[in-house]
Amino acid sequence: MAFIYKRGKIYYVAFRVTALDKNGKKIRKQVSEAVSPEKIVAEEYRARKTISAFSEKRNIVKKHVPIQEFYNEYRKNHSIKSKRESTIKRDDLLWEHFKKICPEVKYAEQFNDSTVNNFINKKLQTVKRNGQKIRKASINRDISTLKAILRWGYKHKYLDSNFYDLIDKFYEDDSQKKRPFTNDEIQKIIDNTSYPQKEAHILSIWHGMRAGEIRALECSDFVWAKNPQDERDYIKIRNKPHLNKFVKNNSSQRDVPIHPMWKQHLFNVWLKAKKKSNFFLLTHLNEPLSKGGLSSYTRRLFTKLQLPKEVSFHSGRHTYATRIKDGGGSIYIASKSLGHSSTIITESVYTEFKPHEHFNVVDFINIPIKTKNKASRMKEQDKKNTYDNNYKTDNKALKE
Repeated sequence: MAFIYKRGKIYYVAFRVTALDKNGKKIRKQVSEAVSPEKIVAEEYRARKTISAFSEKRNIVKKHVPIQEFYNEYRKNHSIKSKRESTIKRDDLLWEHFKKICPEVKYAEQFNDSTVNNFINKKLQTVKRNGQKIRKASINRDISTLKAILRWGYKHKYLDSNFYDLIDKFYEDDSQKKRPFTNDEIQKIIDNTSYPQKEAHILSIWHGMRAGEIRALECSDFVWAKNPQDERDYIKIRNKPHLNKFVKNNSSQRDVPIHPMWKQHLFNVWLKAKKKSNFFLLTHLNEPLSKGGLSSYTRRLFTKLQLPKEVSFHSGRHTYATRIKDGGGSIYIASKSLGHSSTIITESVYTEFKPHEHFNVVDFINIPIKTKNKASRMKEQDKKNTYDNNYKTDNKALKE
């Protein structure tokens, strides 16, 4: 049972919780939270805490939880623990848009599939009125985030139903999906780029690195083999708290082997960069390569080279994964090298399969058994006929 007390000019809400001490014994503790200098606000907070605790104990849905408080709980208990800082900022921006477009949603129980669909429709109408264009992939990303919030709310008893499966994404045809580069396109890109964009494309196409990983790449991440006959040169991809740069997931922390064709080229660039700065790729102002700079330069380059819209800078990773598969490598190897958390992502998104390619499985099945030729089969048939004739003769003699 929660109770209110005042200390100074602030009202506190206190409630008792059961915990375990070092010896594993249950102990009762009092937890206090500073709420507000106004007593009415503190009483409302105490009432919500009491209802929430009762709901969790009785396994029933929590009622009249303000929508912002609901999102704050989701952010505190889910986003901060499992998402990167940039993703959390993007989710916060989406939530601000949701509250602005759908102000009628005031409590968590009003947040359902209808409100999400209403938000998406209003957003599309607003974009259309302003004469802007928005990709289906961007809308689907917003839908995925809102669906994840709905699923979390149902799991933690803020919602009475799981609305996750009631919301559908927009269908994306093949023209909207990115594809790997062809050999001619790769040749055009390499011939028409220079430092640092050329090295960025090399790290993407031949090493499968993400744009964010390339921008945060430092000279200290390169490991050059002391004994090339027994060791390989590789690049370390790790979390970088000093730069506030973190990998996408735990599996993304990996070692990427340097391609032999570009070893000397990358080594020369590394020597020059090491003298100027610890960052591997620098602009003409000796500043680290930025996200906007790399993407805008890539768009201008692809327009100049008249490359199709189905390719982007990220197509380098698609190319990397597909060439591993075409070279005889397994999906598991490609997934590990790309830093994916699951092989399903690699197989469904990053590798391109050709029609009837699965027929080639017969080429991999080699079971060494001896097959009989025609002469041996005829010889066995003669033996069988002789045995049958002898058997019939013996039976006839016995009967007589």
